[in-house]
Amino acid sequence: MSRKIKYDIDFKKSIVEKVINGKSGCKSIAIEFSLQHGMVRRWVSFYHKYGIEGLKPIKNSYSAEFKLKAINEMRNKYLSLSETCILFKIPSIGSLMKWIAIYDSEGSAGLALERRGKHKAMPKKSKKALTREEELLEELADLKAENAYLKKLHALVQSEKEKEEKRKSSKN
Repeated sequence: MSRKIKYDIDFKKSIVEKVINGKSGCKSIAIEFSLQHGMVRRWVSFYHKYGIEGLKPIKNSYSAEFKLKAINEMRNKYLSLSETCILFKIPSIGSLMKWIAIYDSEGSAGLALERRGKHKAMPKKSKKALTREEELLEELADLKAENAYLKKLHALVQSEKEKEEKRKSSKN
């Protein structure tokens, strides 16, 4: 199963060229195209380092050895997270931060574990047949919760009305 690519290479290249040509900065380009300015900066950095190859989609399945090498290089050469991501062509600083946290807590063996996919859902209540009394108790608990919620909502609405009245009276 392949990842969905959000921005194609031509779009990324046009954004990068606008920044490189000095027409606008990363922030103003990001605002103009509703992008995160960090992402635009990353595209520009990857383009400077790798050319058009830096804008192509990157596989996001890394070996434990690769992760360990990136962490060690960052720490030994005192690189920032951004510099390390550019050097190793890692598309997300968040990924690197996760690897560091795993390495610090579990060691290099923790980097080898596959952690992608859905988290296990909370166990659901069993659907065994309830007695009439148990059904009524559950319904009563639901109604009590709903009643408490509605009371809090009513109190909130009342306090908002009072605040509004105070604002109006203070303006007059």
